[in-house]
Amino acid sequence: MKTCFLLLSVVAALGGLTSTAGAAPYWITYEGDRFPEEDGWAHHFGPAPGHRWIDDGMFVLDTMHDIHMVDYYAMNMGGELDPEPGETFVLEWRLLMEAATGEDVGVTVFADSRWAVAFSLDVDGLSSTFEHGVEATFAPGVFHEYRLTSDDMRTYSLYIDDAPVLEGVFWLSLWDSRVSFGDGVQGFASRSRWDYVRFGVIPEPTTVVLFLLAACATLRARCRRCDRQIVP
Repeated sequence: MKTCFLLLSVVAALGGLTSTAGAAPYWITYEGDRFPEEDGWAHHFGPAPGHRWIDDGMFVLDTMHDIHMVDYYAMNMGGELDPEPGETFVLEWRLLMEAATGEDVGVTVFADSRWAVAFSLDVDGLSSTFEHGVEATFAPGVFHEYRLTSDDMRTYSLYIDDAPVLEGVFWLSLWDSRVSFGDGVQGFASRSRWDYVRFGVIPEPTTVVLFLLAACATLRARCRRCDRQIVP
């Protein structure tokens, strides 16, 4: 854990050198090795929760038994989500869509000013929920790493496995200051395997900071797993 504190100190130092904003950068991680609500995510479901379990350090969410079911997770940020000038908002997740009857699983970002971007995923592709005809495909049956970046919470770039795939815009919504993931669609069913969901605001240059934050998140997950093995 001391290594994590050291990495975060380096990130803070970089933020002091490169950011012109008064707000402090932040980084929130969910590593998939326990239920999201145990890490502070609000659990929303209806009419009943989906089938859920932890397998090999990953969160599995299964709603294949009921197309009317929703089961998703939200982190409320209380007006402290957006980047300031000289900073970048980043959301990244690693996911395997094991089965789906349609675009049932998704991730959503609601900016502080109620502008939003969302993606709905099937087993071999995704689409921008609020934009017409904005979509991308990916190989089915394997994990993929997704990363969304935005400097202004009006436009975004989306990468899959480090390759740029989409450029798009936010749309005005009813909600603000939150990130959500999971099955938020009634009418389809799915089974998804989540390795991690991470988001935050980082100072530029983003490449060095992303590397340090990812390394810290990995170490935190390993420490947590070690603790659970040592303590009965």
